[in-house]
Amino acid sequence: MKAMELRELSKSFHGHRALREVTLEVPQGAVYGFLGPNGAGKTTAIRVLMGLLKPGGGAAFLLGEPVRPGLSPALKRKIGYLPEEPAFPEALTGFEVLDFVRRVNGIPAEAGHARIDEVLDRFALSAAAHRRAAGYSRGMKQRLGLACVLLPEPELYILDEPVSALDPVGRLEILELLASLRGRATVFFSSHVLADVERVCDRVAVLHRGRLLLQSSLDDLLERYQQPCYRIAFRETAPAGLADELRRRPWAQVVENYPGGLVVQSAPDGLASMEEELLPLLVRAGAVVTAYERQHEELEMIFLKLLREADGGGEGGGGDESALR
Repeated sequence: MKAMELRELSKSFHGHRALREVTLEVPQGAVYGFLGPNGAGKTTAIRVLMGLLKPGGGAAFLLGEPVRPGLSPALKRKIGYLPEEPAFPEALTGFEVLDFVRRVNGIPAEAGHARIDEVLDRFALSAAAHRRAAGYSRGMKQRLGLACVLLPEPELYILDEPVSALDPVGRLEILELLASLRGRATVFFSSHVLADVERVCDRVAVLHRGRLLLQSSLDDLLERYQQPCYRIAFRETAPAGLADELRRRPWAQVVENYPGGLVVQSAPDGLASMEEELLPLLVRAGAVVTAYERQHEELEMIFLKLLREADGGGEGGGGDESALR
């Protein structure tokens, strides 16, 4: 059984297509990153999954159960959902918000109150537990929302930009928490911060203008888009004519200057020749090399390539759709 499945899911608002036949699968136990620039349709997809929006076409399934507007109470108890901007009743304190979550999920008072104390401490909210949540800062509300999600220990976490309002320390702590859930629960979270996803996810999907560009394991994605590339730094500057000499080599696909060095990228089938010839060329040119390293493509660069490719072969502007989330 898949933790989550979308089958040709579509959604339009006043003629604008926010989701375009999106199909993806999320295996149980994965930490899954749902990537896309602002306006890609990530929040729309999550709201459909949570039964908050009715899809225009296609179907969605959570833990094997078809999604319909208004999820069943039994299914809701298995899911922890965090919206992009969590909000709470103005009259309730942080502790009372969590106690409400405890009661809704049928957690006995004695065990539940101990659990509330635990999550308040984990999210650095103990000192503010008896203040009204309406007066919390945005970051505190984000942490309280995460505490609400974590309290009942659900099977599936669906989180919309879960660390967007946190400071760097809080961001790292939450990402490490999400990673620790791998194998014990399924975590599906949206983000446009690529470093966060690369840090903790084992699978990713990329959404752009409502279309799914790809879904893949992170390792396979990084390997697929890896470009054979070396970065060379010199004590001062590259020897005169070196870059032109490199560009004449049949294995050199790209040679770029940067302050104090060069980046040399081989053709896909030219890595062996480049590695055989590059260092002798540097020696013959009299280069004083201070750094020489194979570069690894980061997820951010792959993401930008995917978006450029999609825009280059897309249906044109789509400017109105970029406002849809």
